Amino acid sequence: MSGISEEQLQELANAIADQCDDMELEPEQVLDGIARSLIAAATTFGAKNFRVNVENHGTCVVTTVPEM
Repeated sequence: MSGISEEQLQELANAIADQCDDMELEPEQVLDGIARSLIAAATTFGAKNFRVNVENHGTCVVTTVPEM
């Protein structure tokens, strides 16, 4: 699997930022919504453990739990 291009990343980030502005979300609400969306996407695509390292910035890890 290849990563998202810088151009695609910028377009996606802009769309998310615009939507968050339209919804008048506070920063903590934005992070909560993004986290929940990321977990939902990982579940939808069957990625039980997903990790992204962004050099010189940080790491994002999603670990889903089995459905009960």
